[in-house]
Amino acid sequence: MKLTRRAQFGILAWLLLAGGSCENNTENTSAADEIRLMEQLHVHGILEKDSSTLKKILAKDLVVNAPSNNVVDLNMAMEALKLGYIDYTSYEQKIDEIKIIENIGIVMGLETVMPTGLTGPTGTVEKRRFTDIWMYQNNQWLMIARQASNSSVE
Repeated sequence: MKLTRRAQFGILAWLLLAGGSCENNTENTSAADEIRLMEQLHVHGILEKDSSTLKKILAKDLVVNAPSNNVVDLNMAMEALKLGYIDYTSYEQKIDEIKIIENIGIVMGLETVMPTGLTGPTGTVEKRRFTDIWMYQNNQWLMIARQASNSSVE
């Protein structure tokens, strides 16, 4: 999902100024909508190599089971982004399900990426299944865990 700069700014401004609206929220639809926006920010942050946005939405104790079959923490992921090991010309996400359980949001779906540079052979298309785990704490959603596994490389 590719967002215009204006849409990206609007989403980021809304999230940062509003600080989320899930406090005492019993309607999972609202929380799911907020998590969907957080997923869009995550995709934008990866595509634009925007570490400041990513650091605002990723928990300090984040753990990732990466498509490379390595388990990494936030510092390792930020270093990989900086060095070009996370670099895509395209990153599209199709969310199949968002499940809210109290202050935890679970997102499952399919993502399609086109790696470049050190990430993988330019021109290939990687499809992967992913699961992202978000936690609502201190009036905001933070990604606390992520798992992504390649299902095909074309």
